[in-house]
Amino acid sequence: MSNQFPPPPPPQPNPQQGLPTYNGPAQDPGYGQGYGQGQGYGYGPGHPGYPGYGQGPMGPHRMPGVVRAAQIVTWVLAGLTVIGSILLIAISNPETAGAALGVNLCLLVAAGMAFRFGTAGNGIRVTCIVLMSVQILFGLGGAAAGNPGGLLPLLGSIAVVILLSQGVAGAWFKRPRV
Repeated sequence: MSNQFPPPPPPQPNPQQGLPTYNGPAQDPGYGQGYGQGQGYGYGPGHPGYPGYGQGPMGPHRMPGVVRAAQIVTWVLAGLTVIGSILLIAISNPETAGAALGVNLCLLVAAGMAFRFGTAGNGIRVTCIVLMSVQILFGLGGAAAGNPGGLLPLLGSIAVVILLSQGVAGAWFKRPRV
């Protein structure tokens, strides 16, 4: 049986006691062999997937699911509020519809701000969290008064605060912009 690999060199005595010996470079394939070309590590624009010289780390390119879910929940809640207010005008009196819109004003403002989730910075996320937190307080007040109509905005506002408070959402809103 023949061995095609030469035996390893004998260990060299270390001139400094207590330190490990260095036997030379590892037996990795040379340049252009084995690993393939085009796998650069940040060495310019010719290597896709890696930033070129002078560019920082790139943020996510697509809106994360938690941010999109918060956006959709906010829009659905606002749409239901507007439709409910229109129905209240038809069924009841305009004062009741105005009260329903007034109680959900924070929700309506947050829904308008949700249109900017794709382009805005972290300030819009913080503002929406604050607005939805105030909406939670309004919903708790309505639930304490025995109003079952405030339960859906209350639960939706809690969901939006939880979604926008996640780290992925923070990274999305703090990403570098071009």
